[in-house]
Amino acid sequence: MARAIEVLREGGMRLAIDDAGAGYASFQHVLELDADIIKLDASLTQNIHAEPGKYSLAKALCAFANSAGCSIIAEGLETEEDFQALRKLGVDKVQGYLLGRPVPLQEAVSAQHQCI
Repeated sequence: MARAIEVLREGGMRLAIDDAGAGYASFQHVLELDADIIKLDASLTQNIHAEPGKYSLAKALCAFANSAGCSIIAEGLETEEDFQALRKLGVDKVQGYLLGRPVPLQEAVSAQHQCI
């Protein structure tokens, strides 16, 4: 599997591990697959500002990502308090309802063109 991934990386692919923090399997993937991106699961990030265990686990994953040269994306962002906690942890990107609700593809494309 490592060789197959390397061939794809030579073509420009980046590897993301999704749902980190959701269970043992995702931690095994983080360790074995040399990911470029680690996505923190919403079950870990939601209410992170008020739950020390979640915060500590996310902090450890962020430290690991930093030492491994990965970027971190936090999923499930819904509150300003969680955003501030994730910002303090140094996550690279966030996604969730706090930033916007899902929209039809054409509406998203139109919005993107307006930002350029």
